[in-house]
Amino acid sequence: MLWAFAAGLFYLCLQSIDLGRAWNEIVRADPLWLFIAVFFNACILGIWASLWYLLLPKKISVPFARIFQANSFMSTSCNTIPFPGGHAVGVMALVRRAEVGHTVALSVLALDQLMEGFAKIFVLTLVAIFVPLPEHMGQGILIFVVVISIFASIMFYLAHKKPRVLREGQETISLTGKIRAFVSRWSAHLEVLRDVRTFSSGLSLALLMMLAQTLGIWAVQKSLGLDLPFWAPILVMGALNMATVLPITPGNFGIYEGTAFLVYKFCGLPPESALSLALLQHLCFLVPMVGTGYLVLLFLTSAQKQSLLKEEWIPDET
Repeated sequence: MLWAFAAGLFYLCLQSIDLGRAWNEIVRADPLWLFIAVFFNACILGIWASLWYLLLPKKISVPFARIFQANSFMSTSCNTIPFPGGHAVGVMALVRRAEVGHTVALSVLALDQLMEGFAKIFVLTLVAIFVPLPEHMGQGILIFVVVISIFASIMFYLAHKKPRVLREGQETISLTGKIRAFVSRWSAHLEVLRDVRTFSSGLSLALLMMLAQTLGIWAVQKSLGLDLPFWAPILVMGALNMATVLPITPGNFGIYEGTAFLVYKFCGLPPESALSLALLQHLCFLVPMVGTGYLVLLFLTSAQKQSLLKEEWIPDET
């Protein structure tokens, strides 16, 4: 059903479009600006991994390279398979590559989503300030803010609630008791929400991620030399944040293009230019966000093979 919706949205974008003219728009794009767009989007991964590193409990020490590896695997998965497969891969990658427990991995992922939610609210606030929005989009922003606020309230409540301590010899036998014990252990790792300085740093990194993605959108717009309002990249970013909250299709294919197409039409662009921008923009985003995970996997596989070959060539001293 969701796939049909995405396909229908993308098909809607193709109606009454001269595909030959759209292709000519894509061909004339400036390669330098496209490279800059890919660079800005690649920066997202470094900032994202830094955010995960910050969100780890202070008592846990993990090399940054391990965090980056886990983060790149989640990025590739989230942009390849539908929700919640990518997030599940992220949790397991943290558990195996960073060698942290499941509760720690889940706390990092939950905190990451919270920080990202606050950053999206900031972007949507800018959209509401600078852009003359249709009424239905303003209502959508309000609903999104309410959902994030509820999620944040729950997270802060659990972070500041004293964990339940079992008495010596007491066991949790029932399913409810096991769930409560797990949530108690998990909430104990939300220490970032109890530290104003660390929380502020995490929020700053989340905002920096949004800035990098917005600059990537701006660079793609520059590649076609189109005359767009200064708020166009912010509006596109805000609309994509709302449309791709749950990646219901691999790489948000169809949803991403359809959303960007409609926003660029709203900005007054002809259909061919709007479609060209949407396709180039998504491509420049997917190249680093998907490709980095495969490059990391290739590197780790190659390093493992070399290690095995060295072990085979070690002479037997006995």
